[in-house]
Amino acid sequence: MDMNTQAAGAQPNQADLVIPATLMAAIMLILPPLQAQPWWLVLPCLICLILRWPLFAFALLFGAMTYADSWLVAAYYLGLSLLLLMRMHSNKQASSLLLFGSAVRQVLLAVPIFAVLLVLLIAAGARWSDRSNVNSAATGVGETMTPGAVSELVNDRDLAMRVRFTESAASAQLEASDLYWRGLVLEDFDGRTWSRRIPMQLTLDPIPGDVPLQDRLQYLVALEPSWRFWLYGLHQAYTMLPQTYRDERGILVTDIMVRQRLRYPVTSIPPPPELQLDRRTRERNLALPDDSNPRTRQWINEFRSQYIDDRSFTGALLQRFNEQEYFYTLTPPITSEHSVDDFMFDTRQGYCEHYAGAMTFMLRAAGIPARVVTGYQGGQYNPITGHWSVYEYNAHAWVEAWYPDIGWQRLDPTAAIAPERIELGMDAWLSSLGSEARSELDTETRIRLTLAEIPGFQSVRSALDALAFGWSLSIYDNEGNLRTEDASDWLEQQGLGNLPLWLLALLLVAVGIRAMWGSNLRRQRQSPAVRSYLRLNARLQKKGFGRKPGETIKAHLERVGKNQPENLDQWRNLGIMLSDAEYGHQDLAAAKYQMAELLQTLRRTSQLAN
Repeated sequence: MDMNTQAAGAQPNQADLVIPATLMAAIMLILPPLQAQPWWLVLPCLICLILRWPLFAFALLFGAMTYADSWLVAAYYLGLSLLLLMRMHSNKQASSLLLFGSAVRQVLLAVPIFAVLLVLLIAAGARWSDRSNVNSAATGVGETMTPGAVSELVNDRDLAMRVRFTESAASAQLEASDLYWRGLVLEDFDGRTWSRRIPMQLTLDPIPGDVPLQDRLQYLVALEPSWRFWLYGLHQAYTMLPQTYRDERGILVTDIMVRQRLRYPVTSIPPPPELQLDRRTRERNLALPDDSNPRTRQWINEFRSQYIDDRSFTGALLQRFNEQEYFYTLTPPITSEHSVDDFMFDTRQGYCEHYAGAMTFMLRAAGIPARVVTGYQGGQYNPITGHWSVYEYNAHAWVEAWYPDIGWQRLDPTAAIAPERIELGMDAWLSSLGSEARSELDTETRIRLTLAEIPGFQSVRSALDALAFGWSLSIYDNEGNLRTEDASDWLEQQGLGNLPLWLLALLLVAVGIRAMWGSNLRRQRQSPAVRSYLRLNARLQKKGFGRKPGETIKAHLERVGKNQPENLDQWRNLGIMLSDAEYGHQDLAAAKYQMAELLQTLRRTSQLAN
């Protein structure tokens, strides 16, 4: 092996600092908040690192960015991708800083391609916004509802869930206006905010056996991470998902927070008539604060006297919303502590939570048990796979009222005010708004609506959405378990539970050993003369006099000396000594003292000086 070959083969040591940096970044993948990231992408990435296939590892990391729970996690993936780009170009004679700059430039040059990919990811429903579990308006349906809470979700395009119905007579008759995805039931009202304070009464009761098969609606739900404990279903929903229960109000609850995509089968049946209410349930659904909204109370007392029948009175309220000047708007005026009074008699503008809250209050004031239900309504139908995609902007609130002859019945005042919102969907309703109203939407929502108007965009969006849903189906079985569940059960029996974490830890150790082992092998293959020369070249490189490709040691050091003629002889002699030591003409140990003197002189008088 000649000097040029050894020096060229050893040059990647200039970027060996990237190895521990990449290893540290990879270790972070098993630490919060990154531990919930998709390990089925992380594991192949680490395998590619072990096999020294950085290009494939880079592609996998970019794919993992679509699963990022926040901008912080996406930035982490981007930083790790930059480290991999640096490693891919570590054969160049450049410092780690120069390699980092080169990687950044490559990313910037690829911005147009990334922009196209970003549009495709948006169409596919990739999750990029922060899903903090503190602000309910950022995470979807929360445990409370105040005026303005649901309307803020109109600007949230995050995917909430995907649903595919099993072909049946019941599913064939479904339309978008029938899709009311029940989440929580809110029964407590403090004058402004609806909430859920009563502990849930959980049961494991199976589906009633007397319900005919033709009345059973079966479907699969792929729920996105919500950081909540409840699931979603239509009307009276049952699921066989382990560790999942039903509340007496029909709420599906799991004892494990939904931190990752969850798929579960659901069977819904028509709500059975609840012809009797126990005293506590009746009192809870009639309770109102004593001093709240006095004008509404007085008006209801007068209006109620005209309608003795509960259902006739309810119909008259809905007719009032439909015929009088009430407006459905995304930007309702701010109300006072008497929010129902302000809404009914002053502003007359509101979103679904304003109408649902006001109607529930008025029904209770009239002696009709009522409660607020929050969840989602409608969705985007995909003709390729036949599934529905429900987004956060489909969040909705409606009313359930109890009548002696039929039990609980769903009422939606929004359908009386803005029927196109329910029948056509949220995007269709937003598109029908005037330019002034659309200007009040956030930038991402306006972009979404603009893209939807481009011919062919919906087809592309449906295709990408179908691919994403197909991937979800491929990694989960029909019971909602990962398809590795059998292997995980076996490992659990052998005392090796938590398969992803074990594999991550083992692969990370393998990556570290391989990186250090490979670096040591390179150093062992280098002669003492080459190692001395490489240390010298590292100092010269910082001054802009590093070795050029194909340049011998003597030619390199002579070129350095020509830039400072007064030290030319010292540089030339140093090059001769290193070359002779490498090729066996001179013992490096014997010339070590003389070389040290030369280096000391050059540090004081030449380009090596600080």
